[in-house]
Amino acid sequence: MGFKLDLIINENYSRLNAVDMHILTYIQQNAHTCVSLSIAELARRCNVSTATVLRTTQKLNFSGYSEFKYFLKDDEKKAGSESIDMIEILNQDVSQTIKFFQQNKYIREICRMIETAGTIYAYGTGHGQRLMLQEVARCFFNVNRKFIIIPSSTELKILKKYMSGQDLLFIASWSGNIDKYRDTLLNLSVLGIPIISITSFNNNELSALSKYNLYFQSTHVDLDMNINRSSYLTLHLVLHLLYDAYIDYSNHKDGSQ
Repeated sequence: MGFKLDLIINENYSRLNAVDMHILTYIQQNAHTCVSLSIAELARRCNVSTATVLRTTQKLNFSGYSEFKYFLKDDEKKAGSESIDMIEILNQDVSQTIKFFQQNKYIREICRMIETAGTIYAYGTGHGQRLMLQEVARCFFNVNRKFIIIPSSTELKILKKYMSGQDLLFIASWSGNIDKYRDTLLNLSVLGIPIISITSFNNNELSALSKYNLYFQSTHVDLDMNINRSSYLTLHLVLHLLYDAYIDYSNHKDGSQ
């Protein structure tokens, strides 16, 4: 699907609920098919009512499904024909990531948990994610907060028996897919281990499982090749914003909130 739909979703994110995101995720993942679907057919495929689909489109500021469908066709056509302005895409990704962070009501609570945690663990689901976590761990070392970087899902499974409710676990994932470590996370959740997910903005299982979430936007430019040319820029950004927020929290925690 074209870039504009992602922007519209992000701009209206605060108005969308889980059902809205389910519908929009289906549209994003089935772009070529959805441009020709009737509202009834889309509702059937998403297992919702036509009224629900209509409300979702109206939350995106369309007058109704007909206008939304016209937008989808136009967005799809432009996505296939227009050259890609990578600077503009990166600019939008950075702006949206900052907006997500500014709108996150749990930042101060996350900072408090970082300050009081017995042990802070950090797990990245891929090599790039682990590199970004290592960098933020280096930053937090400057304020006497040590992160233990967990190298793989095997070590995560081993370490879970040593974790307690006074500890803290960060998990950075591109997609939020938890197939390889679902049982481990469910066990940690049962044990009351606080988990903070760091994922790209989408409806994903990791963020749904975690009480605390940090989102970054990273636009997938080449869907056929599954290559994200935005790299890990905005993942690095959201982690750096968290570090800056923690510094601010430490300097003002005894003052007014």
